[in-house]
Amino acid sequence: MHISILFLYCFVWAFLGVIPPGIININAAKISVEQGRNRALIFTLGACLVIAAQSGLAIIIAQFLNLTSDELSSIQKIGIAIFFILSIYFFTTAHIKAKPKELELSSKKGVFAKGVLFSLLNVFPIPFYSFVCTTLTTSGNFSFSTLDVIVFISAIVVGSFLAITTYILLFKHSKNSSKFSRNANYILSALTFILALYSLIKLNL
Repeated sequence: MHISILFLYCFVWAFLGVIPPGIININAAKISVEQGRNRALIFTLGACLVIAAQSGLAIIIAQFLNLTSDELSSIQKIGIAIFFILSIYFFTTAHIKAKPKELELSSKKGVFAKGVLFSLLNVFPIPFYSFVCTTLTTSGNFSFSTLDVIVFISAIVVGSFLAITTYILLFKHSKNSSKFSRNANYILSALTFILALYSLIKLNL
């Protein structure tokens, strides 16, 4: 019963945290349209590999490091800077009138690496899952045992994977991929800018 509650709790938080339009799921939809669902799933696997590592790091932070508010603030500032840079990058690439093949990593290894890279750039899940872990520990639903750690990470990965694949299933491969690519880049640019601005305002409150 304890394991079921832990898995369900982490799964729901991961799914709800990823399902709103964001860098990973919009990119997955973009790859699905331009290169097909198989490549988009490979991208998702790369992203989920990093998410697993991030959730593991979140557990370590919650158990051992006990970061101060200043240290957590520094991590948030790095994330804000990354989002501003990504916002400029996506806005710039939306204006480039080159062939999609010249812009995209089309190989399976390239798509997997892209999933890893974009997930690495998103540092916000670490403090978020650290908070989730702390909350579960306080309520007595998490004990830092090997089984609990495995269930915690597995639930987060499964929840994240299903949330991202929802976007892949909603968008099919299209012949008019260049138009979708430009629109997706504009959406990503706006999203990253809003996230950076919101995080900056929240940080200074």
